[in-house]
Amino acid sequence: MKQISARQLALSFTGVFLGAGFVSGQELWQFFACYGPIGLVGFIGTAGLFFLVNYAALSLARVTGSEDMARAMTPANRPRLRLLVGTMQSILLFGVMVIMIAGASALIRQLTGLPAPAAGAIFTLVVALVALMGLQGLVATFSLLVPVTTACAMILAAAVLFRNGFRFAPPTGSVSPMLPNWIVGFLTYAAYNLFGTVCTLVPMAKLLPSQKSLRGGLGGGSCILIVLAWSMIAAMAAQPSSGAGELPMAVLAGTLHPVLEVSYGLLMGLGMFSATLSSMSALTGQLEIRVPRLRQYHRPFFLTLLVFAYVGSLLGFGNLIGVVYPIFGYASVPFLVCLVINWRRASKAVKG
Repeated sequence: MKQISARQLALSFTGVFLGAGFVSGQELWQFFACYGPIGLVGFIGTAGLFFLVNYAALSLARVTGSEDMARAMTPANRPRLRLLVGTMQSILLFGVMVIMIAGASALIRQLTGLPAPAAGAIFTLVVALVALMGLQGLVATFSLLVPVTTACAMILAAAVLFRNGFRFAPPTGSVSPMLPNWIVGFLTYAAYNLFGTVCTLVPMAKLLPSQKSLRGGLGGGSCILIVLAWSMIAAMAAQPSSGAGELPMAVLAGTLHPVLEVSYGLLMGLGMFSATLSSMSALTGQLEIRVPRLRQYHRPFFLTLLVFAYVGSLLGFGNLIGVVYPIFGYASVPFLVCLVINWRRASKAVKG
């Protein structure tokens, strides 16, 4: 398989976090912007954790040759604990697939008038076609979508700031009882994102030419995320009433021009697409590691998962997943810490 460059890793690293929640601004509002200027500091902490944990995960995979994240996140000789971690990851990743397909169905219906089941079926089919290209298809998709998404979101944020001025309104405070302050907010956001997405990048470890490429790719991706998040947080803070909507950045786009609101809706569709694709890639990869026989039926297997996710999206699990995200954030912290500890031990063993 062809090697990937630091640039491709940076775009892939950025892409796994640019789901609909990020692009719409809803997650950035709830976990950062609502706390005022300190939210900018919080996202630096989040980006730092994104870099650290992914660096540990990919380095551990390069040292050990294992891509099993359930094993990497638990102490040695704890099969039941590994099973628990693997099950939690699978539930979270599958839940992301379900809610992204449901969100895309609603978006396509709003833009085209198609019935939601038909809209969801079209979206699912497009995801399946790209997924057939494998890991290289995932890298190519992120290489295309991330620059477009980043540029559009930053242009919108700049337009809002130009119109309203660069200022921070008084912080509104936490919008969730599970997030009492900004420190808990950024830690929880980092934890649940990492717990679900770290599996996506691990298969790329073997395709990197050097450790330097790994550091450069993750560092570049972290910088892109910080610049993008800061732009969006500043735009929402300049007009805090946008946080009352489910899609704050779309609300801001609508205040500039109705056409921009529709255009930003399409951008959120791209975010949903990348989140669905990366979650499915991570889920199938980890399940095939735990049940090697599934590799013989790779295509039928992931197509079956997509069908089940599509059916689940018709039932509407959005509110459930929205509540579960912070819970997964709290629950995943010790396993992420264990991953970093295992990486340090493996690195010392190799040097010794």
